[in-house]
Parts: sequence; C-alpha cells; structure tokens
Amino acid sequence: MPSQEGFQTSGRTPLRVYGPQPTYQTYISPYGPKTKHIPNLMGMSVGKAVRYGSIASGFGVAAGVFALFFFSDIPKVRTDILQKIPVIGDYWIREIPPEDNPF
Repeated sequence: MPSQEGFQTSGRTPLRVYGPQPTYQTYISPYGPKTKHIPNLMGMSVGKAVRYGSIASGFGVAAGVFALFFFSDIPKVRTDILQKIPVIGDYWIREIPPEDNPF
C-alpha cells in the first residue's frame, strides 16, 4: 500500500486509490433478496425497449392509416398510393361518366 504522507487527513478518500482487486467472492446472504444484473443502455433494458417499440409502432401504423384516408381525396395520393394496393385498390378509381363530362 502506498504511503499516505502526501494526503491530508480530512476523512475523504484520495483520488488515486489503486490497489489489488480482492480475490474473494462477494458474500450473498441466503436470507436476502435474490438479485441479478439486467443489462441496459441508459436505463432501457431489452424488455422495456421491445414493449415501448411495439407501442410506438402501433401508434405509427394508426397515424399512417389516418393520414392516407385523410388525404385520399387528393388525386396524386389516390393514383400513386391508394390505387396500387393489391386487393382494395379498385375502390379509389374515380371515373367520370361520359354524360357528366362537359367536354
């Protein structure tokens, strides 16, 4: 252990405390709670990320469907996006009957 001569004795631990790491195992009481380390990234574990991701994707799908139906009367959205949906694309085809065409 290095000598403590250069340090003041204010009760604080000096900044450079490097020593040999203990070779013994940490004592775990058989009567205490059983804990284990859960890996995380900034407090977000894998389980929380999956749960929040599924909730966010549900809201994203709902917002996308709302936006498509809200803008479905715009001709460019109708022809470029909605008419190309495989099963229900024919619903958005708007043809003007010949008797209603003024030209």
